Amino acid sequence: MSIWVAKLNISGRTAHKITGVHGLQPDEVRAAVEQVRGLPYAWHDHPERGRRAIVRVKLRGRSHLIVLYPATDPVGDVWNLGSAYPI
Repeated sequence: MSIWVAKLNISGRTAHKITGVHGLQPDEVRAAVEQVRGLPYAWHDHPERGRRAIVRVKLRGRSHLIVLYPATDPVGDVWNLGSAYPI
């Protein structure tokens, strides 16, 4: 099972978090998931944040988890970045 991310929205707050806490640049996270075919993922139902997709990617040769929330968009396949961190 794979997920399609046509467009990835990254808020300023989330960009600041992934850069400061995890040392990742928003553009490299976007490049790892946006318009990339065959991304493996799993759904996760968080009690406070709701349903989200957890995607596993390689960044800088390391495995990372990317947390995506569905965005309200008439085109579809648009996601909001929740977090990105190494595993």
